[in-house]
Amino acid sequence: MCRRRWTATLLLVVAAGVPWCHAQELNSAERAVAQMQQPDEGASAVPSGPSRASVEALARAYWLTSADGARRCEITLSASPTASGFALALDRAACAPIAFTGHLVAWVPDESGAIRLVDAKGHVVAEFTGASEGSFEALREGDGVYFLGPPVAARAEIADPAEVVGDWVLWREGPEPVCRWRLTDQPAAGGGSQVLVAPECDVFLVRFAPSSWQIVGGNVLVKGATDGSTIRFAREEDGTWARIPERSRPLHMTRP
Repeated sequence: MCRRRWTATLLLVVAAGVPWCHAQELNSAERAVAQMQQPDEGASAVPSGPSRASVEALARAYWLTSADGARRCEITLSASPTASGFALALDRAACAPIAFTGHLVAWVPDESGAIRLVDAKGHVVAEFTGASEGSFEALREGDGVYFLGPPVAARAEIADPAEVVGDWVLWREGPEPVCRWRLTDQPAAGGGSQVLVAPECDVFLVRFAPSSWQIVGGNVLVKGATDGSTIRFAREEDGTWARIPERSRPLHMTRP
């Protein structure tokens, strides 16, 4: 084969009037191109994208929960590459009440830090964006809100609302509180327990008009009387509570 190739190259060179010294250069360049075209052994089958560090930072076990906390199951994100992204593992039977989990085969980290759960064709089934430290939130059109959070935090769900009952101070980023309210143990008309709001709250909270609260999925869910919207607070490591998702208006709840 090599002899034939050299012969063919020599004939082309002679026919083109290229000096013999340049023929050797031509053959060397040809071999270099061939080497460049050959893939390196052990190269990943996953296209270049997220860094290994960003994948490993998100690869761990999570608790997948519906907004009302009624449906939940554990899902583990792995750093092992697959055809559709990176591997995930879940108990199909335990996750069956969350219907979309039946389509999940992999996950992909987004450059913004979001977690995308995908199907066999790589289509995004649910995209979870950061809500609070270690937790993520996804809104699926026509389905509802879902959370991905640390399993330990989910299993440590508050069983006794008595530890939440009482006075709380609300803060944003400034040095002064923006509101004070009392979470009572008295039943509210529309369900949950009553919220008593002190005067001089900021405009946003006055418009929101807190009326009731309850514990849902380990979070404190405060409902407004104006339009029935809610503010969800997740417990932080220091025992305070923070609004999730934070968006551009953080809101923290601490004891006086």
